Amino acid sequence: QQLVDEMITVLAGEAIDYVAADAVEGFNPGHDVCRLLVNAALARLRDQDGRELPNLEFPLEAGALRRETTSRGGIELHLDAGAFDRKLGAIANYPELTEEADRLRAAHGLASLGVERLSPVDYHLDISECSEQPPAYERWGEQRVQSGYYKTVLRFKEHVEPLARQLAP
Repeated sequence: QQLVDEMITVLAGEAIDYVAADAVEGFNPGHDVCRLLVNAALARLRDQDGRELPNLEFPLEAGALRRETTSRGGIELHLDAGAFDRKLGAIANYPELTEEADRLRAAHGLASLGVERLSPVDYHLDISECSEQPPAYERWGEQRVQSGYYKTVLRFKEHVEPLARQLAP
């Protein structure tokens, strides 16, 4: 709740035209939780002062979101050569993302990094239909527990869904 309150303070105090954040994809629970926090902050901001900021999401794992949104207002940005080079430079200078970036380049090609797609969010805190169930991160977590890398598996029903309920007004 405190983090959501901090987000509201920033959103209310700045000249912001829209908010863009991770899409729920069921691949990384951290990304899905970030989306929940953004959705909760935008809903509370709307309830507190009537400010309705456009809420957009971007896919990280898929070239495009598998689900269709019911509203219009998406944005597709084609990066020019300079912006594309800066993006590749930022990726190269973030060694913690090397494995993830290599995997995405192999799956979608380098050119896929030159387009940013922002889609309107048409769900709130119920993200159970936004990705397969159980989400991919549970299978990955199970493998990591078996290998001894993790001690426990983060689960949608046990960990993420209860957080969504706590964030509800």
